[in-house]
Amino acid sequence: MPGRRLFAKDAGSAFGRQLWLAAIGLALAGLLAFAIDVPLALFLKTKPLHKEVARVFNLAEIGGHGTGAAMILIAALVIARCNWGRLSERMLAFRLIAGTYLGGLIVDVFKLLVPRVRPHSALLEPGTQAFDTFGRQLLEAGSHSRSTLMSFPSGHAAVAFGLAASLGWFFPPGRAAFFGLAILAALQRPTSGAHYLSDICFGAALGLIGAWLVMPKLSDRNSQPTG
Repeated sequence: MPGRRLFAKDAGSAFGRQLWLAAIGLALAGLLAFAIDVPLALFLKTKPLHKEVARVFNLAEIGGHGTGAAMILIAALVIARCNWGRLSERMLAFRLIAGTYLGGLIVDVFKLLVPRVRPHSALLEPGTQAFDTFGRQLLEAGSHSRSTLMSFPSGHAAVAFGLAASLGWFFPPGRAAFFGLAILAALQRPTSGAHYLSDICFGAALGLIGAWLVMPKLSDRNSQPTG
């Protein structure tokens, strides 16, 4: 509600444990997803989503895009009437921003160290194994952009889940909606051929971990509702 913020009183306890459990679950799901990465990518290539369904996913992408996430954060801080004259309020804004993007920065390191060709630029065939997609061997001829080898993990998923976790700490009643939108934003990536299912699972896990790394640093006195 305007003029009042609702916080998870101790992000390092209940909500923090939930984030860690979810991150572990997503990482395990990512390992299992290697088994269906290529079949799912081939299916989505040959059977695109219905136009209206694809539109919903494409609109949801804003939550995983760096600029889109920034717009959402600005709106949240404006609605909350953040008092920029107070150090505690400025630190709050900083931590919300850091919690949103830290996972995405961690993902960028993985992208530089672990090349994986994106589905839309890969020469995929039935029988291709997920681990064959790592490296350059399946890269389509003529695809020279560095971005085509930056499929693993998904930065969009990391930002979307980092944003959902940060907003979920900032305004707990909205958690279901925040994470629902994060799931849509993450699922948009394989439907558009930008990522494999395992990419979004690992990206989402890193997004949650990045948000958690910021949240426990908030003190109780800065975590109380203010009127």
